[in-house]
Amino acid sequence: MKFVLNVYLDAVDPKAPAVPHRVRATDDEEFAATVARSGELIDAHVFADPSTNTVVRYRDGALLVSDGPYVGTRYATSCYVLDCENLARAVELAASHPATRQHAVEIRPLMSAAGWEM
Repeated sequence: MKFVLNVYLDAVDPKAPAVPHRVRATDDEEFAATVARSGELIDAHVFADPSTNTVVRYRDGALLVSDGPYVGTRYATSCYVLDCENLARAVELAASHPATRQHAVEIRPLMSAAGWEM
């Protein structure tokens, strides 16, 4: 079964003091290496800083394109595409990511063009 693990961090007010429990890039590198060794990693990406985002949406029939992060309480920092035996294994792998200690890792089953793989 294929799953996407999305790693989320809490949005931080730029005026707030530094947050010591931010996920480090090395955390993602170590996690990706561990999952690669298990043979379950298909692909992985770490996202650029949210300040580089472009947000696209329609409001009242007009296309709005804006720079900068989508305003929300959390933002995605990285994602992993895994091929696991089952959801329980995906949970086990997600639980090993350092982001779960202070933030969140979301597990989403992937659909193929033919529908659910499950």
